[in-house]
Amino acid sequence: MQKPTEPTSAQSEPLTTGRVLRSTYEIGTVLGKGGMGAVFLARHLRLPGKQVAIKVLHGAEALSEEVAVRFRREAEIASRLGHPNIVEVLDFDTLEDGTPFMVMEYLRGEGLSRRLRKQKQLPLEEVFSITRQMGAALQAAHRAGVVHRDLKPGNVFLVPTEAGGVVGERVKLLDFGISKLVDARTVMTLDSVLMGTPQYMAPEQAMGHNSNVDARTDLFAFGCIVYEMLAGRPPYSGENVAELIYQIVHLEPPPLLTLAPGTPPHVVAAISRAMAKKPEDRYPDVGAFILELTGSPLQTLAEMKPEQRSRPTAPTAPPPSAPRPPDREEHIPTVGMRPHAGQDTSPPASGPRTESLAAQPLAPARPKWPVAVAVGMAVIIAFAVAFFWKRPDVTPPAVAVVNPPAQPQARPAAPVTPPPAVVVTQQVETKPPVDPEPQQTEPEEPKHPTADPPTVNTKPKPRVAPESMPDSVREDLAAAQKALDASNTAEALRHIRRSQRTKITGLSFSLLTRVYCQQHDLANARAQWTRVPATERPRVRQYCSQYDIDL
Repeated sequence: MQKPTEPTSAQSEPLTTGRVLRSTYEIGTVLGKGGMGAVFLARHLRLPGKQVAIKVLHGAEALSEEVAVRFRREAEIASRLGHPNIVEVLDFDTLEDGTPFMVMEYLRGEGLSRRLRKQKQLPLEEVFSITRQMGAALQAAHRAGVVHRDLKPGNVFLVPTEAGGVVGERVKLLDFGISKLVDARTVMTLDSVLMGTPQYMAPEQAMGHNSNVDARTDLFAFGCIVYEMLAGRPPYSGENVAELIYQIVHLEPPPLLTLAPGTPPHVVAAISRAMAKKPEDRYPDVGAFILELTGSPLQTLAEMKPEQRSRPTAPTAPPPSAPRPPDREEHIPTVGMRPHAGQDTSPPASGPRTESLAAQPLAPARPKWPVAVAVGMAVIIAFAVAFFWKRPDVTPPAVAVVNPPAQPQARPAAPVTPPPAVVVTQQVETKPPVDPEPQQTEPEEPKHPTADPPTVNTKPKPRVAPESMPDSVREDLAAAQKALDASNTAEALRHIRRSQRTKITGLSFSLLTRVYCQQHDLANARAQWTRVPATERPRVRQYCSQYDIDL
């Protein structure tokens, strides 16, 4: 792309109060500045009283392609997620010189970092409120395959609200600028490059292993923020980045109970597990962390497309009833928790249908006409044997004349069903010695072609010893499987997590992966897939493919 030889007035002129962008937004005061750009308060010219925040990067001439791509991706991700706890992006455009800018909702309130500087330690009830809203935002992002990678108090904004005569506070998650799309191919992430704020980085992120970053990386930073809200200080601190990274990778933070003595033990345990050094030792997802921390699960809407949910069961469903659940759900995407009502109507059909679909391809795998050919050959052979049995011994020469025409009829079927063709040839050639006694039993041989197909069904079923587990764990996993078959993913997750408190099993990760696939939660599905046993993987992979998730 060619650049202008001379800078225009628009390029050299900074954004000043009163300047109008794209005939729509009039620039007001500066809300904040940083190394990459600035944020301005602006008003919408065609909507009186409408205020917005405009984030502008520095001049296009000094803007690298990677920064520009990340900036645009931040706008696209926030707009696509559309979650009440994620800052809303309203527009994206460029200035006359090509400098990109982003139009966001204007938030009134304060950042979590500022509140922590003022109050140090927050009450447990306030911590739970902030944590649950942050968890809801992260869960929505992770289900969409987005990992934030830069969670910190500075990216959490607290907005006072009033609803129904009750004053409250809404959390807004900001800045998806360096977020990672799990299946992204637009920007290549390089290892050994630190991306994020070191103080809240997970060990794998601090060591520059960016290809290993997933939803559990956000969970570590999330745990650090909750720790800081209770303790009044970050879990890790150092005089320089090298010292800070060493602590994150090798050392444990100061015990939370020494800094916040009144913290309940289950809260301490939940934060400790969220901040585990190894990703596999952390919670499988944000929802599990919130449940252990606060004692109640996140109540979020499962973002599932009705046509995708019904597609695996449609072939075996009666035409009148199949379209009804999708039609009902398409009208309630914004109604709180209504998808569960839709799920209640679908379980009777979803469970059996899925199994029948999985079994159907095996039955018609072999066409029926070879069996008909074999039966026809058996009739011909039986007729020939009966003919030989009734004729006197002086007629063998006539048999030699009659049988050859039967051989060309058997040969066309030989490439499809080789065993019957060989058997028939041998029978015809052994008849001249006139030994009718053994030949009476030969027509039973063509039954083998009809016995061959069932062997295909039983061949790939190795016998594997069942996984050892307590009865309570087995009951929970069975209940989870039943709930999953009924498309009640929230109930399935509850049983799976309860089983893992007693014993971590491979079957629990198999179920977790399938639950997240049904929820179209790509990030968590791939995170749990790494711990699915080899014996369960074909089953899980086939199940997830029904929901367009390739593991």
